[in-house]
Amino acid sequence: MNTTCHTIVLQGHRHRYLDTETDGPPLLLLHGISCSLDIFDDVIGPLSASFRVLALDLLGFGDSAKPQDAPYSLRLYADLITEFIQRKTTASQAPPYVIGHSMGGKYALATALLHPGLFSGLVLSNTDGFTRLPFWVRAISWPVIRQFLKSLMTSRRVSARAFRAAFASTARVNPESFTKNLERTRDKAAVETVMQLNRNYRELDLEITGLRDRLSELALPVLILWGEHDRYISPSTAVIAQQELPGSKLVMFPECGHTPMLEYPREFTDTVTRFFLNS
Repeated sequence: MNTTCHTIVLQGHRHRYLDTETDGPPLLLLHGISCSLDIFDDVIGPLSASFRVLALDLLGFGDSAKPQDAPYSLRLYADLITEFIQRKTTASQAPPYVIGHSMGGKYALATALLHPGLFSGLVLSNTDGFTRLPFWVRAISWPVIRQFLKSLMTSRRVSARAFRAAFASTARVNPESFTKNLERTRDKAAVETVMQLNRNYRELDLEITGLRDRLSELALPVLILWGEHDRYISPSTAVIAQQELPGSKLVMFPECGHTPMLEYPREFTDTVTRFFLNS
C-alpha cells in the first residue's frame, strides 16, 4: 500500500492527496472542517484491502493551499472534487465510492447533485448540511473579534478541549492519531479558512442554495453513520438526514462521538465496506 502523499493543482490551487494505488474500486475520502485527510489515518490501511483509497485535503485545509480570497461555495468545492476524480480515475472504471465526514459529507452531497453520475455510492458520517449555522458562529468571523478569536481557538488549551469534545471517550483513540489531528485544528491559516467559510455561509448552505430541496433527485445508495453521543452535530440530525435522502440506511454507533473513524476504526471500516460492496 502506498501512503505517500502527492500534490495536484486543481483550478489553479495546490492540493495534497493520497492514493494507495491498491486493487479494487476507487473510494474517495472527504474530511470535515478544521481537519485534513489525516482524520482517516486509522482506516486508510484497512480500507485499502478492498478499495483503491483516494483522500484529498480540501481547499483551505491540511496541506492544501489556503487562499483567503477564494470564492468558497458548494459549487467551488463540487467542481474541485469533480476535477480531482476525473484526473485520478479513468472512464473505463466504475464511478468511485465516497465517504464524507461532517463538512465533507455536505460537499459530497453537493457534488452528487451538481455532477450526477459521478459517484457509485455515498457514506455520510456525522454529516453537516441539515442544520442552520447559528448566528453566533457566523459572528466569530466579524473583523472586530476575528483576530482575538483566532488566537484563542489555536491555543493549545482551548483547541485541545474542543477536540476532545469530538469523542465520547478519547481512551479509544490512537494517541498518535489524536495528537496529529489536534495539531491540524490549531493551524492558524485553516482557522482563517473557517472564518471565510462562515462569511460565505449563504453559498455553502444546502438549503439557501436550493440543493437541499433536490436531495430526492439522488439515485445512488446512501448510508448515514452517526455517533450516539455526537456533541458537535446532534444525533437527532441523523434521522432528519435519513428522511430527506430517499432509500438511505442509518447506522448509529453506541458510545461514539463525532468521529467514528477514530473511535471505532475497525467497526467503521467493516460497516462501510459491507455497504459499498453489497449495495
